[in-house]
Amino acid sequence: MKKLIAAAVAAAFVAPVALADVTITGSIRTALDYIDITDATAKADASKNVDKFRIADQSSRITFKGEDKLDDGGTLVWQIENGFNIGVGGSTGLWGTRNTFIGYKSDSLGLLRFGKNDNAYKLASADYIQALDGELNDDSGYLGGKRIIRRLGDRQDQIISYDSPNWGGFRVRASYDLDSGKDDSVNATTGAITASYSNDTFSVGGAYANASDRKISFGSVSLSKDHASATATGTTTQGTQLGGTVKFSGVTLSAAWEHVEWDTGKLSRDQDSFALGALYKVGKFTVHGAYLNAGDVDGLSDTGASQYVIGGQYSLSKQSRIYLTYAQLENDKNAKFTTEGPELSLVNGQDLKILSLGVRSDF
Repeated sequence: MKKLIAAAVAAAFVAPVALADVTITGSIRTALDYIDITDATAKADASKNVDKFRIADQSSRITFKGEDKLDDGGTLVWQIENGFNIGVGGSTGLWGTRNTFIGYKSDSLGLLRFGKNDNAYKLASADYIQALDGELNDDSGYLGGKRIIRRLGDRQDQIISYDSPNWGGFRVRASYDLDSGKDDSVNATTGAITASYSNDTFSVGGAYANASDRKISFGSVSLSKDHASATATGTTTQGTQLGGTVKFSGVTLSAAWEHVEWDTGKLSRDQDSFALGALYKVGKFTVHGAYLNAGDVDGLSDTGASQYVIGGQYSLSKQSRIYLTYAQLENDKNAKFTTEGPELSLVNGQDLKILSLGVRSDF
């Protein structure tokens, strides 16, 4: 009798999994880091310097996704993506910490998504600056609000987004992030739109984003929603990015320029940055390099930075690879840019050198 009951319970759980169109994928990513942080304004003060080894996660994740073919010919799509850490990392272990959404897909109309997802400004990097988007790990990364380029690209939790079909190489993306905590004084929304054209030889494109009612710190971009801050009311942060890529004989070269403007309602300042990236693939080897530079914030001296990255990767199989990267970031005395590596928060004037030996296995 007990065996019969156990079999019935097992069948109740197994049958839905067997019938549903659900795919489980993921990626395990971690690295052994050597980190050297020095204070450019007081290098003689050893207390302000950091010299250490660590094991650091590089955005490991597991993803559950599925789709349902609808009677009208379209497809209902959904995804639940969860981050986890191997070593120090930024994932909280909660369910749905990464891109998690439901949407509708049509070959003729494109893809519409609702939920938590990367905004259009972030996703567009893969459309027209592929060599810069092809970072080998987080530790050497340079994309995002506290980094040098693609500074208004972020994952947001109230996203309505649209990706057009590929119209002969031309593509449009758009997203709008709602503010579920909107009140009488703060409505922290973000709108973004991008356009690009790609073929086998080259890509060109541009992106624009506007974030309202955010607490502003000149020289840094944050899309977090702070309703407790009176200084967020009436502010805007805007980003404009242009870029392109050429491909030939296994080589991919990309360049990008970005203009960020902050407006408190009383004072407006802006900052320009540019980036150059190269990617070369031959056999099982991939070599990646990049150079980035941020100029001073308008009216504020010594607020720029520069970074260069070099790395190599070797494929062990179709799913697994090992890599070695080196990144050097030099901040001016009034700047505190950092990389995408976890728990790397710098103060004004600190420089960062990071050597990473890592492994990645996708499933």
